[in-house]
Amino acid sequence: MSGPLVEGLTDDELAAALRARAAAGEPHVLVIANRFSARMLTAATASPVAWSDLGVGDIGRDSLKALEAATKQKQIQWIETSESAVGEADRAASGPAIRAVPGQIRAWCKERDKITGTSGRHGEVTAATRFEVASLAGWRCQFDGCGEDLRHHFLPGATGNYSYFAHIVASSADGPRGDKVKSPLLANAPSNIMLMCDKCHRLIDRVAPKRYSADYLNEMRQRNVHEVSRLLNTLRYPAVQMLVIGGNIEGQSFAFDERIAEEAMWLRQLRTGGVRAEWFARNGPHLGASNSDGYWLSLFQLLKNDRPRLASLLDGTVRGGAPRPPLAVFPVHGTSVLVLSGRLIGDSSSAHIFQFHRDQVSGKRGGQWAWPEVEPLPPHDKFKILIHRHASGGESEACLRINLTAAVPASDLPAHLFSDGQHELPTIEITVDSPSHRVMGHPADLDLFGRAVDQALQKLQDEWRVSKVHLVLIAPVSACCRMGQKMQARHHADFVLYERRPSTTPGARGAFAKTIEISPTEVTLLSTGESLSIS
Repeated sequence: MSGPLVEGLTDDELAAALRARAAAGEPHVLVIANRFSARMLTAATASPVAWSDLGVGDIGRDSLKALEAATKQKQIQWIETSESAVGEADRAASGPAIRAVPGQIRAWCKERDKITGTSGRHGEVTAATRFEVASLAGWRCQFDGCGEDLRHHFLPGATGNYSYFAHIVASSADGPRGDKVKSPLLANAPSNIMLMCDKCHRLIDRVAPKRYSADYLNEMRQRNVHEVSRLLNTLRYPAVQMLVIGGNIEGQSFAFDERIAEEAMWLRQLRTGGVRAEWFARNGPHLGASNSDGYWLSLFQLLKNDRPRLASLLDGTVRGGAPRPPLAVFPVHGTSVLVLSGRLIGDSSSAHIFQFHRDQVSGKRGGQWAWPEVEPLPPHDKFKILIHRHASGGESEACLRINLTAAVPASDLPAHLFSDGQHELPTIEITVDSPSHRVMGHPADLDLFGRAVDQALQKLQDEWRVSKVHLVLIAPVSACCRMGQKMQARHHADFVLYERRPSTTPGARGAFAKTIEISPTEVTLLSTGESLSIS
């Protein structure tokens, strides 16, 4: 048998090749066929030694017409073979050739279609399996690079869609990649079935089955299922754990609506992980006045009780050791509690901090937790760093003033920080041109503020080498949390926090007083000296 063997001819290619050979003086055709594939040879005469390979391909509508025309001229010989690859079949060993008639070729095509499933046969593939296969495929062809949308074939009442379920190991042992043991076992297994358009199904089963082994198709299917799953999962917003740092402040109750908070999360393209919000430092109405004798003692006891639960949330032990999702932090509390909470959360943890906008109109989606819709992108130099007094050699303490919601006069500071018109310690201030409670109006504000804090801490700790920082913070709740996040665990100076106590004199400003001290390993209640480990 002379001439090169071409495999993988489509129906139209096979028909064109038959017509070309006939026009070139080779009208006689020898077909060597197994149960699903056919090899064709041509010759000028029906001599056993004169055949020339035409190719292996798919007998479809066009090539069938060409073959039927040749049968009428008694120019078709047919050999049945048991070889799985007809391109490797030996003519002499395959059995005697018979003169083919049109009915015989059509009968072979019909049986071939049943074996390969390209006729719409679906008997062994149940409806549940078809649904699972199509769902995993995203209702698109799973052949590499094709991806044809097949959804319209699965509409209610649609017919002829069963041919799109292609077996990797054929459901019949006689089919492409068939196996006497595996074929019946895997006939209805979703892992053995691929969703394919008609063209790709014909390619792997009828046009070029030799090219597509079971291992090759299994790998193709696994790649497709993984990629479809990955792409569909991009439609889901990242899941986050809602953490509420909330409590009564100066007798004002704090009401938290999870539904409104979830709406604000959706606006930030986040979603809840399916669990309720966790609370930290939730004090009752009787603990809302910071100038009361028992306020800080009771609050510190609350922090001691809540600290282990927050730690288990952060390290995943509350979920059995599973990695925790990122946090969505909703803070409304006193300044010191918020800074401490940020320190416990840490800057390395993925946390989305929300700002409570008290002037926001209620009733809109996301309520007061939603960022203003028309706020412009802030300039990169929005947050200014001012050095009021540089450090001289050997000073171990400094002051960090953060004035964002109000411009607090230096004269309001305690005397050990400012007296006689002079800063008693090296002092850095972070502020803006127009301090206001609206200063945090855009998500980018938190990032810009964090950078300003980084620069200030670099000056304080890396250049001035101070070991204690007195922190006077007048800022929105989100900025308080962000400040705490910037205190790097085990590597920061000790921070002494101050809060302004309510004045007992109407119209007068209350004095700043120390509240807590945060070291790399513990937090200390300065009024009693009681400490709590945070390492």
